[in-house]
Amino acid sequence: APAPGGGPNALVPRGQTIKLPTGDFKRLYILAASSDGDRRAVFRLGGRPVELTIQHWGGFVGQWDNRRWRPGPFKLPPGANRDAVERFQTRTNPYAEMVAVTPGFVKRAPLAWYASHHHRADGASEPYSYSYLFAYELELPAGARTLVLPDDERLRVMAVTASDEGGRVRPARPLYDTLERAAP
Repeated sequence: APAPGGGPNALVPRGQTIKLPTGDFKRLYILAASSDGDRRAVFRLGGRPVELTIQHWGGFVGQWDNRRWRPGPFKLPPGANRDAVERFQTRTNPYAEMVAVTPGFVKRAPLAWYASHHHRADGASEPYSYSYLFAYELELPAGARTLVLPDDERLRVMAVTASDEGGRVRPARPLYDTLERAAP
């Protein structure tokens, strides 16, 4: 719903109460992200508090191990030709010495959408600056008629959907390898 006095693209005000549709709904799906790190948030379903961690909209959701390097001089093998010595003796080798390994990780978050870049306020593109939205599922208690959003200006709730499906919505394929093995 648009903010009072705002256009169709205005954000929903913080702490707003949303009236839920009537019917036999079992779950709410919320599409959201945080603008300031992963944030704990309390939603209220019919007065009952439900705590979620709303994930940050940017950064990485996974990465391989990453080697960290100390720059230094190029080390040429004995007998290197004169041309190589002249070209490399004054240059810095950015990979002269490996000093550490930053471990890889997978952020196990309910990713719903991503973009490989985003645009700044001035219209310039930020390539490889990933953006995400996350999907959260809330069991709807019997008789709940309202959803109260958290009062936190750093949270962005993009959509709320009431669902009456029998089973939970599941992705067709996992985002990452689960390494689960079948029993022999």
